[in-house]
Amino acid sequence: MIRKISMAFCLIVTVLFIWVWHHQSQFNDHSRKGFFHLSNGELDKAIEVYTKAIKNKERTIFFTEEPSAYNNLGQAYLRKEEYASAIAAFQKTLEMRPNAVGAYINLATAYLKQNLPDSAINSCETALKFAPDVAHLHYNLACAYALKNEDKQSIDSLQQAINLDERMRTLAKEDTVFDRFRPHPIFSGE
Repeated sequence: MIRKISMAFCLIVTVLFIWVWHHQSQFNDHSRKGFFHLSNGELDKAIEVYTKAIKNKERTIFFTEEPSAYNNLGQAYLRKEEYASAIAAFQKTLEMRPNAVGAYINLATAYLKQNLPDSAINSCETALKFAPDVAHLHYNLACAYALKNEDKQSIDSLQQAINLDERMRTLAKEDTVFDRFRPHPIFSGE
């Protein structure tokens, strides 16, 4: 009797292990494919395989709260200009990892693309509480303030972004949201 119970237990554990291993390897495979498609600009394919990766991840017991697939899915939607789907994916990322700075940057970008500066400001300010030295957060904040015609706050945030990363000056020179600020010395580096 004990032998039968032991064998049944071993069989159950083996089947469970195989099930988990299968879904984990499927998640890994789909994540790699998604990254490849996203990198090559194949956005529909990236969305398809990241969605499959997420479904497989939900069936595993290891690292179920790993938000990278959601963040990457959001990036694919963002590049496809499907902003509502992008926002939902970034919000799911933040539910899983509330300190994911990249997701806050992406979320603010999606809000800015939809001309929702107040939502972008909230996203940036939330992240800046625990990541005050991230230039892209200050840059997105500058864009949001520019959209609201709050010029002083926009210039101040842009200056902070440039102080943290000089490349933000080049980015700002190309961004149309700052067109009315072009005469400002911040653009020439003076």
